[in-house]
Amino acid sequence: MALLAGIMVVAEQQTRLFDEAQKRLAIDSVKSQQTALLRTAIDYGTWEDVGIRVVQHAIYDWADEHVGHSIHRTFGIDAVFILMPDGRTVYGYRDGERVSLPLERAVGLGLTPLVSEARSLPVGEAVAGNVAYENGAALAAMTPVEMVGQTRDQPLPLLIFVQRLDGKLLESLSRIYSLPGLRLNPNAPTIATTVPVRTFDGATLSHMEWTGSALGMGLIEVALPIWVILALACSVGGYLMRGRIDAASKLLSIGEWRVRHDALTGLPNRVHLAERLEQACDLLAQGGQGFAVFYLDLDGFKAVNDTHGHDAGDQVLCAVAQRIRAHLDPSDLGARLGGDEFAVLLLPAPLPSFVESRATALMNAISRPIRLDSGVEVAIGATIGVSLAPQDASSPEDLLHGADKALYEGKRAGKRRISFAHRLGSRETAA
Repeated sequence: MALLAGIMVVAEQQTRLFDEAQKRLAIDSVKSQQTALLRTAIDYGTWEDVGIRVVQHAIYDWADEHVGHSIHRTFGIDAVFILMPDGRTVYGYRDGERVSLPLERAVGLGLTPLVSEARSLPVGEAVAGNVAYENGAALAAMTPVEMVGQTRDQPLPLLIFVQRLDGKLLESLSRIYSLPGLRLNPNAPTIATTVPVRTFDGATLSHMEWTGSALGMGLIEVALPIWVILALACSVGGYLMRGRIDAASKLLSIGEWRVRHDALTGLPNRVHLAERLEQACDLLAQGGQGFAVFYLDLDGFKAVNDTHGHDAGDQVLCAVAQRIRAHLDPSDLGARLGGDEFAVLLLPAPLPSFVESRATALMNAISRPIRLDSGVEVAIGATIGVSLAPQDASSPEDLLHGADKALYEGKRAGKRRISFAHRLGSRETAA
């Protein structure tokens, strides 16, 4: 009886621990999808043609082809809206066609706090969260639209992307993050394996549920027959239970790896980069060595995607990821942030001249022609924004923001170049 009681306690504990780990994976899976949507919104929000052609000149046929249809086909985003500062919706595109529909009629709970937050952001930044969309839950990202010639104190239009948290997306997340039968339940949860889907201000939209592992029951099913034969319970039962636990640990390890790595290229993702950058800043505060952050954006990638198709674009991203790996030292970290954006954490970075030589070598490597599976060779380039620690900043957020800003200025100055945050600051001071 004591052996049976011990088996029951271990089984219950293993089930509870595994369920808690899966809950963390479910929350991280939504955050990762929001981050990808946010970066895509920033890419289009900083595209000057959107402000000129759509907002200023109302060329909606152009917007259908280059914004609405493009993001629907390439990224699976379901809807796009442009909201003016006075609250008017001047453009809407949903499920493959243009619509004359005010944003507030399409998007419900969760919209107001996101819009309020987005209106306080500068161009190049965005906010993402969960919203109610067409009687269901969805992900939304909002970013200000860059308007040429507009002063800083004038309010900007907002570009809004919406992606349904529907069966197709849930099936993808279920496969990637090892959450069997992942689904939405708008009602109060009745099972343990569930997490709430909340809006930006904390209101509950729905619940994500999945089929629990029943790991503990599996342990009991293995151990109970052996318990009847006490002579074999100590040997065979212990061996089989260890196998079950090892299999569960392996499954969790795979899920943890996927949360911190990009599924396409295998590079670390934004979550992993943030963790390493936090560690580097902590070591720097304790007297450690300085380091550098590269923010990379590919030049000419959209043309490859549009001309040769999405599969060709994936091949280009994988080739770029491989070239980044080849130029990293063991202490460095390369990451894919989403879309055609990458980052490199250079540890250590003793001198700016050393950093510039490493950035130049990486930019030249990425610029070499890439042969696709079809036999066609394509050429792309890269613009790199660089921030140095501690010269430019000493916090993860400021270092990333500085590198991103330097990248943006490099793009504006002609692309395929390296732009340093501290040199940018000197130019602004001189001006």
